[in-house]
Amino acid sequence: AKVAADLSTLQAISFRVSSTTTAQLPQQIPAIAASLANCKDLLSSPQANTSKTSSEAAVGVHKFRTLLSTLLQDRTPQGRWSAIVLIKAAIEVGGWETLSKCLPWVRGLLGILSKPDPPSSKKLAIITLTRIFMLTRDYPTLTREITTPSLPAYVQSCLQLASSKAAKVLSQPIFESFGHLLPRHPTIFRSYIKQIREILAPLIAPTPSNRIGTDHALGSRRDVSSGVSDSARRLYVQLPSCAPKGGVHEEWEASVTSVISAAHHVADKIFRAVVEDHRSGLGGQTTNSHALDGEVQDLEGDALSLPAWSGIYAGGERLVGVISLLRDYLASTTAGVINLKVGRIMDLLTRILSLTVPSSNDAREFSNAVRFNNQISKEEREQLWALLPSIHVACLQMLLAYSDRCAESVLSLLITTVDQLTWVFARENNDVRIRATCYEVLARLLSRAGTTLPKSSIDSLSTVIRSCCDDIVPQNLADARATQTQTKPNGKLQQTGSSNADAFLTKASDLKDRAAIFPGLQRAAHTLLPILFTNIRGQHLSDSIRARLDRTAILAQQKEAMIASVLNPPPRKKFGKAAASILPLLARAFPHDEAVEALLRPRMPVIRTLTQNLELDNCESEADDDDPIPTEQDEDRFMGDELDNLL
Repeated sequence: AKVAADLSTLQAISFRVSSTTTAQLPQQIPAIAASLANCKDLLSSPQANTSKTSSEAAVGVHKFRTLLSTLLQDRTPQGRWSAIVLIKAAIEVGGWETLSKCLPWVRGLLGILSKPDPPSSKKLAIITLTRIFMLTRDYPTLTREITTPSLPAYVQSCLQLASSKAAKVLSQPIFESFGHLLPRHPTIFRSYIKQIREILAPLIAPTPSNRIGTDHALGSRRDVSSGVSDSARRLYVQLPSCAPKGGVHEEWEASVTSVISAAHHVADKIFRAVVEDHRSGLGGQTTNSHALDGEVQDLEGDALSLPAWSGIYAGGERLVGVISLLRDYLASTTAGVINLKVGRIMDLLTRILSLTVPSSNDAREFSNAVRFNNQISKEEREQLWALLPSIHVACLQMLLAYSDRCAESVLSLLITTVDQLTWVFARENNDVRIRATCYEVLARLLSRAGTTLPKSSIDSLSTVIRSCCDDIVPQNLADARATQTQTKPNGKLQQTGSSNADAFLTKASDLKDRAAIFPGLQRAAHTLLPILFTNIRGQHLSDSIRARLDRTAILAQQKEAMIASVLNPPPRKKFGKAAASILPLLARAFPHDEAVEALLRPRMPVIRTLTQNLELDNCESEADDDDPIPTEQDEDRFMGDELDNLL
């Protein structure tokens, strides 16, 4: 019956496709593709049985496949587009049976890439072919029959598309496809590494602000979206996988060293407006090849053979792109164990993070003052201050990837990393991106080993903690709420002060506007708040900081933070009473939450109700019938005895 139902559905699909004109077929394809899921058992079952039903099913499946092959060779782009979508849907539900007979479809899809079809059809063809090659990976026979002979032609066609006028639309799906296929078929991609590098070079670290025109011999593309750049970097970090056997690890390490050298090379150019105290372990500062009174630029090649750039804004974009490339190297997986030189990475981070936007206090404190290069104009220096927050955000994101990849080595550098974090935050916390990224990095570091930090490091984090509380509930809004409502002795709330509703609503709307400008800030701050309770020793937090954290958790009505506060109470003073708990406020805010209920009634034994006892008596032996049935008074007495024992 199941086979007959699937067969009737498949026959209806075939009739609907064949009876619809190709001009109207694209509008009906979504419904047709969705109905193919009902034919999964029929398309994936072997057609070896000789029964009448199986014979009819084999004919129906063969007719459907032939219909798709014919539609794939249709003269109209609408017909070929419809065939690609249906083939993708059939591949997903058909299993091995459909994969083993998809070689004609693969050839037709490869032909689509060389035809003047619209970019949407070619994009779907790339996605479908990638999915076929990925699914055949589990079957060596299908890999030998389908993937191995077809993949070289696919790579060549994609490289031609990436170099054509349609590259703006098709670059991202091509790079994502290569990123999935290259680690699984490195020997096939090995002969195309040089072409792939030439295509990726202008995209991994684009410079939209470059003053060198695109028609210049050294110019680079400017119309590169962030999605294309991210996919290009993810593919670039996979290229060491194509090294000959046994040389993958050495190639990966050499690539990372080249990226670090390129980052130092760009930093030498754009940091020329200041005299750096830090000297890099890769050779220190280098002298700019151009006159210092000229425009900052790099017309020479670097370790990555990236295009030339001119202008300090283009240099800042190049440095951000190179640091992001290093972050992708740290975040990507490798086939085996690799030797990562942590000192080179931390050397780069220390150099960049040690240079911050100068504050008004730096002029009075000589030890923190930034020394200027008098040969550079004031305008270039101010442009550098505008670029530093973006560069520091990229460095902090790289630090986040490094902490995820090398968790144990980060613990040995935890105090140094926290000091660098607070140094940058104290001078650039007016930038919302800096605050959000610092919250995210600090949450990751504290969750790993926050309890090992000394009190001096926790004291330096007080500025970050206060800023986190302000980003969740601003101080002026918290004061307004406290002024509007106070608690009577009987526990009820009363209205106090002048109720200026307009001022209160204005402050609340300001908070919503700030959250709408950069939503990641609120998310990062809310993530950090519970960790500050659970992963920092209570005796290291001052009374004012602890009160500020509790107040923020209560006003924001954040359940996780309030529970963390209850589970991690402040330490008892030496000759004083225990600090007050916010458990009553937690119970009032979340009266029906199971976690809160567990906190209110810990270790409470199971008390059977009257109905449960009656049901249990019916299931037990007749010997229990003589026992008296407990009444409600007995249950209340038993609960009271248990509570007395607990208390």
